[in-house]
Amino acid sequence: MEETQPLRFARLLQVVRSMEADLGIRALNKSEKMLFTCVGDLCLSTDRAVNLTEIFAHVDVKTMPQATVYKCLRDLREKGLLAHVGKRGSGLYRLG
Repeated sequence: MEETQPLRFARLLQVVRSMEADLGIRALNKSEKMLFTCVGDLCLSTDRAVNLTEIFAHVDVKTMPQATVYKCLRDLREKGLLAHVGKRGSGLYRLG
């Protein structure tokens, strides 16, 4: 019997959830996950720290309220998933 697309998708979601648990990011809320993947997208393409302008312009973040972005940045830093780069106020971040 051939595997259907919905079944393949369900299996993929199982793998993703398992990886989230292994990496300790399963407990992140939706906004935190979106911001984390945003910084990941931006860092992976350049292998450098990214600035707030780039983060706010990212498709996954640009509709998010500014206060939510700043709260998520703080929370992700506290969880060790993001790191602030440079002096206070530099607005540069990278994966933790």
